[in-house]
Amino acid sequence: MLVMLAVAAFAQSSRPGPQQPARDTPAQQKDTPPPPGGRISGRVIADNGRPVKRARAFITAAELSGGRGALTDENGIFDFTELPAGRYTLTVSKSGFVSLSYGQRRPLQAGTPLQLADGQQLKGIEFRLPRGGVVAGHVFDEDGEPMAGAIVRVMRYQYLQGDRRLTPAGTAQTDDKGQYRVWGLMPGDYYINAVTRLADFGRGGGPGGRGGPGGAIAGFIGGALGGNIAAVFGGAGDDQDRLAYAPTYFPGVGSANEARPIAVGLSQEVLDVDFNLQLVRTSRVSGHVTNPDGTPTTSGNVNLTAEGTSGGGRGQIGINYGSRIEWDGNFSIGNVPPGRYVLRARGDDTELPQYAMQPLAVTGGEINDLPVVLMPGATLSGSVTFLPGQSAVPGDLTQVRITAPAVDESGLGPNPNVRVDKEGRFTLDGVPAGAHLIRPNGGLRGWALKSVTVEGREVTDTPIDLKSGQKLANVSVVFTDKLSEINGTVADQQGTPITEFTVLAFPTDPSLWRPQSRHIMTARPDQTGKFRIRGLPPAEYYLVTVDPAEQGEWFEPAFLDQHRAAASRLTIDEGDVKTQDFKVTTR
Repeated sequence: MLVMLAVAAFAQSSRPGPQQPARDTPAQQKDTPPPPGGRISGRVIADNGRPVKRARAFITAAELSGGRGALTDENGIFDFTELPAGRYTLTVSKSGFVSLSYGQRRPLQAGTPLQLADGQQLKGIEFRLPRGGVVAGHVFDEDGEPMAGAIVRVMRYQYLQGDRRLTPAGTAQTDDKGQYRVWGLMPGDYYINAVTRLADFGRGGGPGGRGGPGGAIAGFIGGALGGNIAAVFGGAGDDQDRLAYAPTYFPGVGSANEARPIAVGLSQEVLDVDFNLQLVRTSRVSGHVTNPDGTPTTSGNVNLTAEGTSGGGRGQIGINYGSRIEWDGNFSIGNVPPGRYVLRARGDDTELPQYAMQPLAVTGGEINDLPVVLMPGATLSGSVTFLPGQSAVPGDLTQVRITAPAVDESGLGPNPNVRVDKEGRFTLDGVPAGAHLIRPNGGLRGWALKSVTVEGREVTDTPIDLKSGQKLANVSVVFTDKLSEINGTVADQQGTPITEFTVLAFPTDPSLWRPQSRHIMTARPDQTGKFRIRGLPPAEYYLVTVDPAEQGEWFEPAFLDQHRAAASRLTIDEGDVKTQDFKVTTR
């Protein structure tokens, strides 16, 4: 069910009066241009009508490097001055309230951009900032006793890099009564997860048993920002009958697929979300990591991620169990609940990281002496080319970087990238085995990727299956300044601008319907109803207005298939500029 946010936003535009004298006129040089005269101002109030002071307003635009922020004053007023002409995004946030973008109508949906002309004044923008929702309850052990010190995460599904994933929205720690409270939540459906530091109960009868503190979590519990809870265990111990509290989802189940969502309305408090942690028999996984030449790996890490979770493909959030690799290549991961996992290792002995990945089934018994053999990553080398056009070739090619993102996240660390040299050549080392695309990154305003070829074979939008140690040469990355553009207006039958819809362009070829596809782009109309989509590769497209529940939903094939029947068809060639106006009927 779509939840409408209680947001009021209003903008008036006017042209400025006569230019005011500059403050430092005597010190200015004659050739110093005056500062830009654009302005965006407004106020932030709470849902009770009272001003919200010290709320953070933030604006971004291509013409405003890094954006600009400001705090509201005692009357809830924010005021951005000396702004260049551009297309701005305006957001407002404060702890305990729902963060909003100008024109936003639903949680996780994009707002309406503000088009600012040279010297234009946009005044009277009003945000009615609602209080955030609350989820609260208790976490108990298997006997119904309060679990103090448990880490509780409140999570929701949203699209990240085109994939729908379960991501943290807030965290809390239970008190001595097992109680938790997470606040500042947007309206939506949430999944509650808890994990405790008191992880291991051996035959000795207490936390850690005879294994002592080594049986408990000895590392850290990371949460809301990193996306995973990492449990690092030390000490091998000799207990064969280990019990531990497994990470548990409300209402007391072991996976997000079995979990029951909690619906939170606008500014609603949902209390008494209580559940018991699962006590399960756990395993210790230990083994030895070696380099390709058979020598022990002396540094790096090993982690286990449940199959089907992020870090091993698309889907829900994962909980990692990990260990550092010791000086002799040994590793030991304790308190691993039963399940099917993917073991990933990364060794840092050499200048370039080396990797290993293998499936692993944990059934409750000890897994000892597991061999893990690292392999070097692949190497890609080639050059970049800027086709002659109306724009000057970037003077400093070293600002351009080349990367090879994995089609499915590998969980083996950040994607490697390399800076192009002054002659336009690059060598990208240490790319993990698997399916990858080749993409530019940075320093390319006014230019777009035209093609990627390997030894003359077109691979621009075709993943390359790289092998460990493979050397792939003659990679050619070509850029063009002949950028396509689709512009137009969105209005109702009377010609009144409509800003609530999103204009979506997607290819008629379903094989290109995938996350982060270059052929799928969207644009929100500004306050005048005008939109622009720039940089689509040559192809035949569907063009349609949609009202998605959240950003990124348009990467789902089912969503695209649902909207192609009502879409217009448009063929785009390199450098084309086409206009498409939409007349929509509002309810």
